[in-house]
Amino acid sequence: MPPSDATGQKRGHNPLLGLDIQRLEAEMKSYHQWLDEHADEAYLVAEKARSRGYDLKEHVEIPRAADLAGRTEKLLVEYLEGYEVADDIRKLLAEHDRESTSIMMAQSVARGFREKGHDLITAIDVGLRVGLAVLTEAVLVAPLEGISEVRLLNNVDGSQFVSVHFAGPIRAAGGTAQALAVLIADMIRRELNIGHYQPTDPEVERVKEEFGLYRGNLQYRPSPAEIEEIVRACPIMINGESTEKIECAGYGRVRNIDEARIRGGVLLVIGEGMCLKAPKIRKHTERLEVPGWEFISKFASKGKSEGDDGDGSGFKSRKVPVISKFMKDIIAGRPVFGAPLQPGGFRLRYGRARPSGLAAASTNTASMLAMDDFITIGTQMKIERPGKACAITPSDDTDGPWVVLRDGRFMRLDDGKSYAAISSKVGSVWDNGELVMGYGEFMENNKNLVPAGYTNDWWASDLLEELNSEEALSDFSEILGKPRSSFPDGIPGLHPEDADDPDLQFHTRRKWHAFLAAYTVNWDLSKAIAHRFKTSIPAPHNPWFLDLPLEWMPPLLAILEEASIEPIGTSNNPLPEPEHQLQGMPLPEKRQLRIRGGVRNWSPKTMDILRPESLEDLSAHSPPGPSGTPVKPIFTKEVPEAWTYVQHGLAKGAAMILGLRHHHDGDDLVITSGWPAMLEGFGFSYEEKTPLRIADARTRFDERIVQLRECQITLSEERARLDELRQSRATVRIAAETNARQRGLGIAETDEVGKKAAAQVPDPGPLDPKKYLAAQIHEDDHEVDGIMLQVRKISDLRWEHAAPVRIGCRMGRPEKAAPRIMSPMTHALFPIDLNGGNQRLLANAAEKQSIRVQMGRRTCVKCGKESPFILCHHRILDSDGIERVGETCGGRTKMSESGNTKRRRRGEIQTVRLDTMIEDARIRLGIDRIPRQVKCMKQIASRDQTPEAIEKGLLRAKHQLPVFRDGTVRFDMSDVPITHFTPREISVPWQTLESLGYTHDCEGKPLENDEQMLEIFPQDFIVSKNASDFFVRTAKFIDELLVRYYGMEPYYNVNTADDLVGHLICALAPHTSGGVLSRIIGWADCSGGYAHPLFHAAKRRNCDGDEDAIMLLMDGLLNFSREILPANRGGLMDAPLVLTTRLNPTEVDKEALNVDSGWYYTRDFYETTLSQPHPKVCADRMDFVERRLGSVAAVRGYGYTHDCHALDQGPALSAYKTLDTMIDKMNGQLDLGHRLRGVDVRTVASSVVRSHFLPDLRGNLNAYARQKIRCLKCAHSYRRMPVAGSCIQPKKESGRGLTSVGVAKAEGGLCGGNLALTVSEGAVRKYIKVTKHVMAKYGVDRYTKQNVEWLSDSADSLFNNDRAKQLSLADFL
Repeated sequence: MPPSDATGQKRGHNPLLGLDIQRLEAEMKSYHQWLDEHADEAYLVAEKARSRGYDLKEHVEIPRAADLAGRTEKLLVEYLEGYEVADDIRKLLAEHDRESTSIMMAQSVARGFREKGHDLITAIDVGLRVGLAVLTEAVLVAPLEGISEVRLLNNVDGSQFVSVHFAGPIRAAGGTAQALAVLIADMIRRELNIGHYQPTDPEVERVKEEFGLYRGNLQYRPSPAEIEEIVRACPIMINGESTEKIECAGYGRVRNIDEARIRGGVLLVIGEGMCLKAPKIRKHTERLEVPGWEFISKFASKGKSEGDDGDGSGFKSRKVPVISKFMKDIIAGRPVFGAPLQPGGFRLRYGRARPSGLAAASTNTASMLAMDDFITIGTQMKIERPGKACAITPSDDTDGPWVVLRDGRFMRLDDGKSYAAISSKVGSVWDNGELVMGYGEFMENNKNLVPAGYTNDWWASDLLEELNSEEALSDFSEILGKPRSSFPDGIPGLHPEDADDPDLQFHTRRKWHAFLAAYTVNWDLSKAIAHRFKTSIPAPHNPWFLDLPLEWMPPLLAILEEASIEPIGTSNNPLPEPEHQLQGMPLPEKRQLRIRGGVRNWSPKTMDILRPESLEDLSAHSPPGPSGTPVKPIFTKEVPEAWTYVQHGLAKGAAMILGLRHHHDGDDLVITSGWPAMLEGFGFSYEEKTPLRIADARTRFDERIVQLRECQITLSEERARLDELRQSRATVRIAAETNARQRGLGIAETDEVGKKAAAQVPDPGPLDPKKYLAAQIHEDDHEVDGIMLQVRKISDLRWEHAAPVRIGCRMGRPEKAAPRIMSPMTHALFPIDLNGGNQRLLANAAEKQSIRVQMGRRTCVKCGKESPFILCHHRILDSDGIERVGETCGGRTKMSESGNTKRRRRGEIQTVRLDTMIEDARIRLGIDRIPRQVKCMKQIASRDQTPEAIEKGLLRAKHQLPVFRDGTVRFDMSDVPITHFTPREISVPWQTLESLGYTHDCEGKPLENDEQMLEIFPQDFIVSKNASDFFVRTAKFIDELLVRYYGMEPYYNVNTADDLVGHLICALAPHTSGGVLSRIIGWADCSGGYAHPLFHAAKRRNCDGDEDAIMLLMDGLLNFSREILPANRGGLMDAPLVLTTRLNPTEVDKEALNVDSGWYYTRDFYETTLSQPHPKVCADRMDFVERRLGSVAAVRGYGYTHDCHALDQGPALSAYKTLDTMIDKMNGQLDLGHRLRGVDVRTVASSVVRSHFLPDLRGNLNAYARQKIRCLKCAHSYRRMPVAGSCIQPKKESGRGLTSVGVAKAEGGLCGGNLALTVSEGAVRKYIKVTKHVMAKYGVDRYTKQNVEWLSDSADSLFNNDRAKQLSLADFL
């Protein structure tokens, strides 16, 4: 039993036990001081460079903020107008949670703005933005662009109300922040004494119509009745700007709504906010006693009032629910690795490997290889539970895949080298291996725990509690035959609170658990330990009894009675030489079990055959091995595992289902591992040369079969009765609804009439309720425990399921590690329109001397001339009036006043002398020639449309660096978490790390070698090696920029990647507007960027397969500017508007607070999972980050449950990226699916055709019919072919005469370029051939097949003349 106190209550866990708080605090203080000093240094250099006036602003435009309060103030600097909010936010956060703080700050700011004389609209607008910024950690763009405006409008009775206009970027805030934004607006309204919203009928109906027409993705679509209730009851008008092209026809013109087009922000806030997040809103409305929000309680309680299972019998199933959502929309080329809960898929193992957490999961490297390299480090997997997706990382402390080789060997492979040695001989991947996921993932996703498998982790936790005295330790030592001195010190079974030194006892238990979990015992020892300490049997002596069908047992018992037991290695035929580097697992026992004729007539070719759609008649097949057929199925139409029986026979099939390692010796099956446990469970002794029956197992299994058949009869009769009742009620309901519609009742009223009529049909209930309930329980027990119920009665040992739960999954996005490249790739944020040709080359545009482009009109403050650049580009004239080459005015320019202030972009078409400007820039930089390829932009999308200095683009092109739209150079990497690493893994000497503050390892010992385990600091970053050369080039670009452009000393002085270790970077997620300061500490040979889970959370990310960008800090400080960001909606996203310099765990995304931080799980946890409770039930006995808040333990002192040899151990790239064509990817996907036991490849093939190929074919047919014609010379598009048959656009200027300013010639001045279709026949037909191949090889359902044939005929009809058909001589014979 788990440790209990004197009252019998289970004891909680103190997460601070065993931590050297004083040392950790000193290390963090030194670490923060290091970061601050080096950031200060970088900012000083950047400020000095910017102060020279060569940039759009003369100061660094990325302000620093140490906390949420500072970020809020700096993010909203343009709205606050000097109004200080940081101190007030800090004070409130010290006393209240973030949601309450956001509400109170919003009211305070709105009130303060009114007191300062601002109008009501401004006060509401700024207050709402401040509240939303606090909610979203002030790193998202939602406070800036998620709310387009706030208005004060009038109700029909003339009273005022608040209308909040939401825009598309509000999606990034998440449902909770969306909904709370409405509540905040209402609290501000009450504070300022403004009336509530009273919607008219057209306004309500407009929202209903928009939901009906919207084709975008919504997590929840409320019913018309729910929409009406929300819109009418909400005291704030949820309004928005139009985001979609679709217009509302019924209620297009409605008062208080500007346009007829759909407002996407409104639908997001109502559907994903108000409806889905109603429980969180209700918590605050009830606490604050806000009137007018009673309606939200209905949505908060939705789905919580249902009973057990709805049949009124009081029966509650113990089955783990199937979640099949991840199987929808399977993508071509991305394999399915396991169907929901299907044997053969990944087995769930609770824990957190050191490179995991925050939605990342770990598996064995051999498992990655067994998936044909389709998954590797950073690859996203869509999973069944607990969340929607996860990123993959390596773990060596887990079981690898079980495989069937083509020579009949069946084994487990726990390392990549072993799998690589036999990969070409694998006929089937029988079991994918284990997937390690933590308790915290279930907590975060609000999913019930599922039963744990009895792994070595649980066994170690069991023993830990039982070794509670010297006597127990002495017995344990005697059983193992090891001296006490070979074990860790101390008595592990003593609870830390009962020890004199709780911290010392914590470490004693931790070391003992690690020792026991890694200790391998043979069958005899595991049995002796089970008898003495009441543990279950650990792996590999715990067969997968749950997977073996009951129907197989009668003939299997007969086969086992005829088996023989012999010394290990006995063979009638020469054994083949083992492959080099192959280490098959599990290790063999001292003896082996031989089943004579067990694989007679077995052939590996059967594994190449596709499973038939139905296997109800087994007599039509001749399975290999001894005679014997499973009994008739009990609950299903066909015998469970029928295809396994047909392929491998009863003996080999049962050994594989149970997970028993074996090989073939002629026609004999030789089982080398796990067989004593099987015989023990089936009532045989195994001391002699043949198994001897010591328990009447056959009678027990036969009685169980008879009992379940009787249950099946009872259940079938009751289900037939319920079907008849449902049909009767449906008939009555349809008749009542028809009558109601004829009487003119509305939809909601008609539904209610139908429900009442159906309810009047009586349900007499089961004929024998007790018998029916008993049958349900027996069926459920059979599904949950299988033959384990009988095994537990036959054997006197304790047995727990080895693999009760599998995790269904499929491949999501492939991993990524690549430079951020705009489409098309650009070096310089400089517009040249079409003058540079299709590739937008600066040299091509310069050949025209002067070009006409749209840029901001600016005036030089020095010479008074107009210049569109930051610095005046006009050359200085000598005394003779001749221009001096390379000498320009250089005065700063300022934007000219524009007549129309409402224009989104203020640029004008103007002539620019490009050739002389480029030559002057080359001379100023002191370079011999400009790079051959400098790619520019067609036009700049910023408000002022002022380009960056062309010198920056020239230097980027020289170093072959692409630029992003904000002026920075970035590299994207998949987000991967890490809490511990060794210097060896990151290719950095320990001396270097010591100089960066890593003075002690995670055990508290001084750092002295490259193999010591270190705990990563929260803002350190391990960069993908793929980025090393890229950032070396970037550093050289920055240094050259400082020297040649700014006239300063170089900053980085790097030559190799090792020189970058210790330098600062800025990390940024695409949907945010706040960067996080970080430090490079090493390199990993994979496509992931490793960092602390809290660091990823600070970017408002988790590690479920997303990728984020990093940039060198100095690059951002020198080259980022708000002035060059696009002026369109969403333009402020993915820009470092503020830099977080200090990571505070209370201010990051709350998902990170559920990351596991313990070293192991207790026995209490494993036993608790068996009842599938909510994770909160045992939260006080678990170690996760939230319980550590308030101390340094929230960021340091983490533990991990599973280790790995190297954090980058896995395939270099996913096969999805290495396979060239979609046909190759598709073939790889289906070939793998055919080899995986947990996948029905026919289902996968049908799904791919339906969800990928058919929509693609339909879309391409439509696109072909509606395509435009494009000029190959000037790229102009035509809706219809011009009569001339060539491009009839006027020629662009050629650089001389009047044409240089855009004047066309009077005659013959047409482009004349050739015209081409934009959609080709090949684009339409590209998937038809592969689709037909898939259907022919794997088969699909009839509907899908006919759909493909119809669309294929449509394509033929489109491109072929139906009346003219070419025939051959064979057509007439």
